[in-house]
Amino acid sequence: MRTLTLTFTLLVLFALTCIASLLHHSNLLLASLWRLQPQPALEWQLLVELRLPRLLASASAGALLASAGAAMQARFRNPLAEPGLIGINSGAALASALALSLGAGLYGVAAAAFGGGIAALLLVRLLGADQDGNRLILSGLAVSTLLGSLLTLLITMLPDGSLRVVTFWLMGSFAGVEWPLALLLLLAAPPIWLALFRQWRFLNALQLGESAAFHLGFAVRRQEWQVVMLAALATGLVVSGCGMIGFIGLMAPHLARQLLGSDSRRLLIAGPLLGAWLAVASDWLARGLLAPAELPVGVITSLLGAPFFLWLLRRQEPRHA
Repeated sequence: MRTLTLTFTLLVLFALTCIASLLHHSNLLLASLWRLQPQPALEWQLLVELRLPRLLASASAGALLASAGAAMQARFRNPLAEPGLIGINSGAALASALALSLGAGLYGVAAAAFGGGIAALLLVRLLGADQDGNRLILSGLAVSTLLGSLLTLLITMLPDGSLRVVTFWLMGSFAGVEWPLALLLLLAAPPIWLALFRQWRFLNALQLGESAAFHLGFAVRRQEWQVVMLAALATGLVVSGCGMIGFIGLMAPHLARQLLGSDSRRLLIAGPLLGAWLAVASDWLARGLLAPAELPVGVITSLLGAPFFLWLLRRQEPRHA
């Protein structure tokens, strides 16, 4: 009952935020809707061609990142695990930027981002980080720094005309989203979420340890790689289309855990809803705080997420008598 109540509350909050974001500064459209008059053509075109695909993309991206974050935290048994903190974002960003510089299209960039995310995660695992939660975070940060340096080197070699576009994209933004990308994210989010949700029993068993999960009848190596691949795919899709939008995969699952406990079934229901709401709300703030100028949405999520991460890190410190 508690899960249903919270889910309904989140759905209402999410719907209200979506409406507010869509109709932000659309005074003529609001007036015509209130008076049941025909909608102004320009306002309606702005809504359908720019704001609606942007809204769908931000909601889908938030849900994908939160689903990936919840899966990673359960897989590594560490609430600090998140695609951006264990190198997946950086690997996907480097591969995406390289694909963009070579003139790849939408699907080519998405495929490159997926491959880059997987390669970064493999590098983290080669360091043995999957065996220890603290080493996971440290190894992920080291890999992210290395890949970030390579990305900076690549950016310095880009032509001047591409430099601003790539730099703004790397900070994370839904500003340039068009219908093809919005539809790609919208269509990809449900099957990826469903595939991760079907692993909830395995993810719960992992909380007892890999040996316990094996004795409970799970194919640990095969299923953990399914989880990791799905998380990398979700992250790669978002990074390839919208840039590096950090900390949603950290904040949303942890907020869900505070509200509902550690059951992965509940986390994989409430977490994506919270992730979608965080992404839409952050994008709304990015458009409105310095209007008519616009902030990259990655700046907003970092401003929220960095203190949140430090708070979590503080809570993870061992207590000494």
